[in-house]
Amino acid sequence: LNLRASDQILTKVNNLTQAADLHGRSPFDQRIVDLSMTVPPEYKLSGVVEKAVLKQAVANILPAEILERPKSGMMVPVHLGFKKFWQRQARDLLLSKKAAIAPYFERDSIVQWLDYQGDTWGRYGAKLWLLASLEIWLQNNK
Repeated sequence: LNLRASDQILTKVNNLTQAADLHGRSPFDQRIVDLSMTVPPEYKLSGVVEKAVLKQAVANILPAEILERPKSGMMVPVHLGFKKFWQRQARDLLLSKKAAIAPYFERDSIVQWLDYQGDTWGRYGAKLWLLASLEIWLQNNK
């Protein structure tokens, strides 16, 4: 299972916008590209500060530690509650007789990942998260 795309911003933006019945333009809508080409460079980048105009616009409502922190992406903090809250739901979802992913993945592998006695999240969590996301998507898009 290739996890490379799981952390990509465009995938997350697409999923989040679709969940809210919005249509995100990724990677680019030509009209947005055309508009961005008319914006002076100093509004896009101020020295090495990215999103300078946006940061100036919200400087009076966000604390400095938020405005100045390094980029962190959009990682979903599933690992914080995986063992305690989510593992049973993942098991029910992924191992159900009606699981839409059943024809595509080896059930024994999924069982091994879920039954792993060590740090399940560190070892298999991202894979389980992706499988659960795929299962939910398949169920909703039959």
